[in-house]
Amino acid sequence: MTPIYKFYKIWILFFLFPVCHAQKDTLSYKQKDILDVVYKIFNKNDTLKKNRDKKIAFSLLPAPVDVSSSSGLVVSFLTTFYLGDSETTKMSQVSFAPYFSFTNQYVFPVQSYIYTKNNEWSFIGDYRFLIYPQPTYGLGNNSGEEEMSTLNYEQWRFYQFITRKIKGNFQMGLGFLLDDYQNISEESYIDTETDYSKYMNGDFSDASSFGLAVQALYDSRKNIINPEQGAYIEADFRVNTTGVENKRWKSVYFDARKYHSFSKTRHKVLAYRAFYWSVFSGKPHYLDLPSIGWDRDGRTGRGFTRNRFRSNALIYFETEYRTDISKNGFLGAVFFSNISSVSKFQTYQFNQWNPAIGTGIRVKWNKKNNSNLALDYGISKNDWSLRLGLVENF
Repeated sequence: MTPIYKFYKIWILFFLFPVCHAQKDTLSYKQKDILDVVYKIFNKNDTLKKNRDKKIAFSLLPAPVDVSSSSGLVVSFLTTFYLGDSETTKMSQVSFAPYFSFTNQYVFPVQSYIYTKNNEWSFIGDYRFLIYPQPTYGLGNNSGEEEMSTLNYEQWRFYQFITRKIKGNFQMGLGFLLDDYQNISEESYIDTETDYSKYMNGDFSDASSFGLAVQALYDSRKNIINPEQGAYIEADFRVNTTGVENKRWKSVYFDARKYHSFSKTRHKVLAYRAFYWSVFSGKPHYLDLPSIGWDRDGRTGRGFTRNRFRSNALIYFETEYRTDISKNGFLGAVFFSNISSVSKFQTYQFNQWNPAIGTGIRVKWNKKNNSNLALDYGISKNDWSLRLGLVENF
């Protein structure tokens, strides 16, 4: 029985969970957000109130934040808009969240989910530049408490997926993938050879990979930054090459999310996610291997340091309950748990599982696009994470 078939059976059980009451992503009760609070304080100025009628919604969040043991500053810009009638066209989103840490990490990511009129076309983009010294813990089940090394590098990424509506919420299309790694070096804290050096045969030269993907996409969500109903299922088959003979590989990338609402008037949502990523038929660069926290949105692994687990295959499950604290939706809370595993290296055997739990607070940031100030704390055995943003984790 192949690993993909085993995963498929788990996914079927995961998504046959009984369906609860489904609703539109705009709740019927009177909501209050940060701009309402500001307007109440400075109610002599009508500018804020007038601007609320615009069709495009902007959100801005500059804030200090701890990311595991690395402290720094994140500035999150979020723009949402409709390219057609909001009744027949999904909300589009463009986000830019530069992050600067005191451990010399500089991250400039731009992500986009754009739907044209009547959802005829969708454009999913991931563009980023990173100067990113990161702790690495080895491959497979090598993930001890002590850092094995710090891997320093710079990365350029350009991912663009373009899909066309086939029927209803189902779309198919192609993706173009480019990753470029420069100035790679390693600081080792162990006496023996690191997994990076073993895997790469001591090669620290610059590397690039180019890829094409075939994508199947099902998306029945209305609001993609804070979904309250529907499902999102993405399946990619990717073929990558470095441009050098015999340096090619294939990969499967699968992301499925489901949402159930329990109330017509309050925000009470159960959400869950299944994620699978594996490479085969070749040897990718160490940095192209599946790793926790390196899904396209970078949101797997709450409760773990990004990069804590890396191998040739990764499987991940997460469940979250989201609820209002205040009747006007201004304050809310989430409770989540996840469990993940990377395969024993160079196999597809998942024999070590890593659970985490956590909670978070929500403050309504912009009720027009239903965005929240989201602060989540997750904890696991010997690890933890703190995350801040304007978009729900999934």
